[in-house]
Amino acid sequence: MSGLNASAASWAAGVTLERVPTEVIESTKLRILDLIGVMLAARPLPLVAAARQAALSIDGGGGARILGDTQDVSPMAAAFVNGVMTAVLEFDDTHIESFIHPTAPVVSVAFAEVTRRRVSGADLIRAVLVGSELTCRLGRITPVRLHTLGFHPTAVFGVFGGVYALAALRGHGAGLIADAIGAAGSLSAGLNASFEDGSSTKMMHVGTAATGALRALALAEAGISGPLPVFDGRFGWFRSHVQGRDDLRFDALGDGLGEVWEVLNIAAKVHPCAFTMMPHIECAIVLRDRHAIRPEEITGVTCRIGKRSFATVCEPVADKRRPSTTWHGRISLQHTVAEALVRGRMDKDAYAEAALHDPGINRIADLVEYEDDPDTTATRSGGMVTVHLRDGRVVSHRIDDMRGTRANPMTAADVIRKFRANVDGVLTSAQADSAIDAVLRLETLEDVAPLLDGLAG
Repeated sequence: MSGLNASAASWAAGVTLERVPTEVIESTKLRILDLIGVMLAARPLPLVAAARQAALSIDGGGGARILGDTQDVSPMAAAFVNGVMTAVLEFDDTHIESFIHPTAPVVSVAFAEVTRRRVSGADLIRAVLVGSELTCRLGRITPVRLHTLGFHPTAVFGVFGGVYALAALRGHGAGLIADAIGAAGSLSAGLNASFEDGSSTKMMHVGTAATGALRALALAEAGISGPLPVFDGRFGWFRSHVQGRDDLRFDALGDGLGEVWEVLNIAAKVHPCAFTMMPHIECAIVLRDRHAIRPEEITGVTCRIGKRSFATVCEPVADKRRPSTTWHGRISLQHTVAEALVRGRMDKDAYAEAALHDPGINRIADLVEYEDDPDTTATRSGGMVTVHLRDGRVVSHRIDDMRGTRANPMTAADVIRKFRANVDGVLTSAQADSAIDAVLRLETLEDVAPLLDGLAG
């Protein structure tokens, strides 16, 4: 076999944790802990209940469980609802350069598999690492931001990451993995249409990627072949989805693979929203606290944000000032900065319906203007907020590298605090302590199932 698909499959089949740096293993465990907390925070939400109802209505069978649930369901249903739980709060991690949420599809399918059979902690780490590393590298191949073409990057790349992770858990060889990835190319889908009206389909995308991964691997396991040139062929994924480009960076998939770890550029989220707006939340909260700003004193707000984010989080201005749904608010710079200035925190309870209709927040959202920030690049996440006050003061704060990024990382203690905040009201303190302890020593566990079983409310 030759080509990108074959070389990536060969690497995925041969990875051993003994050759992985400790830093990479530790960061992978923290990403797993972070995603568990994000998923459990979302579990009580009505949209998750609706997704569960939809999945169970069409995916009959048993053998697996949804994270935090005790009911026996089909692997497809478990992977789908797991994926929805990772996405509903927009609180899962992000690869800054590609804007893919790489860990979510991988853990969605991996957690479903873990509830089906005995899987060691080391095998889970390896699977999550392999799936997310290759997902990030696939995202780096195209220099075009896929959002501008109407694609949701997590949806279209997540199915590949899910295949790599699931194949790693099942111990498959390179040939079968390549066939499954070939099939996954035809199951790769996800439009950004929900960005326009705040509808819920976008929050289903991780779930559909996870179920696509299950289906693609099942096809290969049944002996059904998939195209080897699925990535770099004349009719492969990149030349079909990113048409008219001759600057595709196919070497990004394999250069330094296993030596230079792209997963270290995955950024954890401090706030539940699109990553490009998180520096502006931080700036707004700093200004509010430092200058004791009261909302009624604000007469103007200017945000500096990278121009590449205008179309997704700033425009159309009227829609962004009055987001129609809680998820629509999570991609609105105007509402987000206004809520941060009024409430002083943006956690799992942010973007509630009451906040969307709060007259004080809406008044400030109407004042928020934006301009290009040339210092924000494809590999950095920064921004600035300037607030004009009724007494004539003009105060500003800038962040060059948002907390959670590689240049300004969240510590293990930070991730643990986020986990505890997210599971508050969902798990008991004893359950939270047990989960933290188990994940931090994940490589020593002979069977991960008891850890996940302990997450039932």
